[in-house]
Parts: sequence; structure tokens; C-alpha cells
Amino acid sequence: MTEGERTTERLRSDARRNREAILEAGRELFTDTADVAMCQVARRAGVGQATLYRHFADRDALIAELIGERFARIQDVAAEHDGDPDAFFVLIRALVDAIAGVYALAEMARDDARTHERKRRNRLMITDLIRGPMHDAKTAGTLRRDLSIDDVFLMMRMARGAMVGMNGVAGRTEAGHRALALMMDAVTPPIA
Repeated sequence: MTEGERTTERLRSDARRNREAILEAGRELFTDTADVAMCQVARRAGVGQATLYRHFADRDALIAELIGERFARIQDVAAEHDGDPDAFFVLIRALVDAIAGVYALAEMARDDARTHERKRRNRLMITDLIRGPMHDAKTAGTLRRDLSIDDVFLMMRMARGAMVGMNGVAGRTEAGHRALALMMDAVTPPIA
């Protein structure tokens, strides 16, 4: 390996560390409030403004990345529970957890074309992840046969509504899971 290759490799690892530091700062700062300036993110990450903006052109780009991380976790949960008879219920709980974790970010996401496109892609991804496990749960008799994907999204909106005014991720998660437990009573068939 030449000196130039070593330098390039070192810069790449520095860039990776800086990016992760920025993401970690964003995760911490945007947990409960949308009122965070990019300079606060840079300061928390221990990087300069130029480094921050080299990785994320604006706050929307950082928010999109942080929300994307949550969706990637849901995909991981789906993969881990593939074929599990309770996969639908595990995924629904993971979705509530994701909503609680990105609550402030979702509040601050601007209502523009990029946001609409992201929401559309996220909805398609969730639909793809839920469809199979939902079918399996219906076939197993653990889920009402008339439950639709639109109903699932309605349930997520209702769980999110239960989070309004709750403090912290833990409070939002608890409220979301309580709402989900109540809704699950309505969508699971009674035990004969």
C-alpha cells in the first residue's frame, strides 16, 4: 500500500467517524424537540460546520437519514421474524417504537415534494413488509380476516395520536403501546 493510499484510507475512516458522530448528535438532539439548529448538531458531534454540511446539505437531509435509520431497523425486524407466526404483531410493535423515536423529526419534516415522496416510499416499504405476515396471521386465525393495510396505517396514526403531549421516547412509546394494545383487542378474533 502506498503512502497516498494509506492517507486516502485514513481520510475515509475519519469521514466515516465524522458522519457517525453527526448522526449520533442528531439522534440525541432531535429526540424530543424539532427546535435544533444545525450548529448545535455540529457542536455536539465535535465537527465543524463545513464538515457537517459536507455530509448533510441541510436539516432535511439529516432528518431523512435519521428517519431512514428507523425504517432500516423495521426491515431488520421483519427479516429476523420472517416465517414467525407472530411476525405481524412484532412488526406492529416495532412500527410504534419507530414512531415514538422519530416523533419530533416527523413534526419538523417540511411539507414539500421531498417529504411527500419519502412518505410514499416509506408507506410502500411498510406495506411490503406487513402484507405477508398479515396474511399469515389471518390464515392462523390470530387476526381478523377483514383487516386491511389501510386499517394498519389507521392504527399507526391512532397510536401516534396517543403520543401527543407525552414526554420523551419512553413516554411516547408507553402511550403508543397502550393504544396499540387496546386496538389489538378489536382486531384479534375472540378466543372461542
